[in-house]
Formats: sequence, structure tokens, C-alpha cells
Amino acid sequence: MTELLKQKQYAPMSVAQQGLVLFAAERGYLEDVELAKIGSFEAALLAYVDRDHAPLMQEINQTGGYNDEIEGKLKAILDSFKATQSW
Repeated sequence: MTELLKQKQYAPMSVAQQGLVLFAAERGYLEDVELAKIGSFEAALLAYVDRDHAPLMQEINQTGGYNDEIEGKLKAILDSFKATQSW
């Protein structure tokens, strides 16, 4: 968890980005990722959502909302990401 909470200097994560990464950790999406690769996984995941799911991330940042619908979308994003990547 500590590795996930580290942020690069002058590059703070948005609320949506932090929420997605913590959601991934809490739901077990990182269990097969080696500790040394956590940073790479996180960077790739955030690039993926910024590229393919920007509207959802903007919605979360603007409203701060979290509900069953958003949770379902986060699960789908993580399932899709994990299906196309190997860690």
C-alpha cells in the first residue's frame, strides 16, 4: 500500500486517480504484481484510464461521487486493463 501512495514530486495524483489505485489494491487486482513492479503497474493503469476512460475520471474529480454504478465501471476498467497486460 505504501508504494501506491507514493507520488512523484510536482506530479500529484487527482482524487480519481488515487481512488482508482486504492480500489485496485483493496479489491485484489495487485496481488499478482511484484512489489518492484507496482510503480510501473500504476503508471500504465493511469495512462490507460487517461487515454480510454477520461470522462469517468473527470466525473469523479468534479463530483467526488462514488456509488454502485461507478464501482461497476471501475471493476470493468480494471478487468479490461488486467486482461491486456501481464505483470
